[in-house]
Amino acid sequence: MNNDRKDNIIQFPHLKERFIDKGMLSLKSKNYRQALDFFSEAKKLDEDTAEIHLGIALCLMELGQLREAKEVCKKMLNEDLGHYFTVLQIYLTILIQLREYPEVQATIEAVLEENHLPAESAEQFYKLLDFSRKMNSGETHDIIADEEEEDVMPERGFEELQIEEQLSFIQSLKDRNISQHMVLLQHILSDPQAHPLLKSMVLQLLKEHGIEKDVQVFKFGEMVLVKPSQLEDVTDMPFTKKVLNVLEDMLGNENPALYEAVKELWVRHLFVMLPALPNPAEAKVWAAALHAAGYEMHGIHIESDEIQEMYGVPSWNIIQAKKRIFEIEEISYL
Repeated sequence: MNNDRKDNIIQFPHLKERFIDKGMLSLKSKNYRQALDFFSEAKKLDEDTAEIHLGIALCLMELGQLREAKEVCKKMLNEDLGHYFTVLQIYLTILIQLREYPEVQATIEAVLEENHLPAESAEQFYKLLDFSRKMNSGETHDIIADEEEEDVMPERGFEELQIEEQLSFIQSLKDRNISQHMVLLQHILSDPQAHPLLKSMVLQLLKEHGIEKDVQVFKFGEMVLVKPSQLEDVTDMPFTKKVLNVLEDMLGNENPALYEAVKELWVRHLFVMLPALPNPAEAKVWAAALHAAGYEMHGIHIESDEIQEMYGVPSWNIIQAKKRIFEIEEISYL
């Protein structure tokens, strides 16, 4: 009797969902290889779930397997799997990583022709279109010098340095002509593997040198275009001050020393996050989270309900914001 054994296999209930959940947890923990394995197992059970394909694409991108990630996203776009503009943004990020600017331009122009661009995404897509057109026409040559010049550090050589050495190299460029290093600096900003703090330092460097050209920054899973010369210092940002004003009213009067410590924590958090603002952009949520984080870091106990009542925001929002503060704080020191 030659019955196909696959017909006799009894699968555990919700096995696909379990693989997806484990994949998401591993992805969040930045264990991309393990996450890819989980998503691949889920894909064997279901070829049509968008969440699986998106997870695989993100893992491949983070692992540097950009061409494979590109094909996954392309398949999703062609077969209308998942949220179209979420997939499109990831696809464009990958194309930029691969420096396939003609495809970036053609893709965005096709989207614009269909006139289905969400209003909240329009500015970003138009900026990206302008950038890709300039790259295709060679207009950026004025800020990208010959990579073969004697003191230009090759990308590969830079990546082989320890993170402390990378930071020292970026700091060494502060009082030098950075035009011949623009290829490397742009590579750092768009590289998914580069440290977020290193990217913030590069942005600060470009701001101090008054760079007017848009640069693409891939950070915390998102790609954005930034004009460095227009970046504000984090201490001068209205949102920074708004949060600190709320926090000072509550914590500053009660414990001035702790307030100053938490203030430094907040500024450091925002610097690592550059160029993004914390989400949600609600001052009371982040003031409450900083208050709770400051207490926890200094061994002071306070009930979550008390913090919630003090600031008048939901405890769940405070918990999530505090978690994010600790996540960023963990990578802000090297």
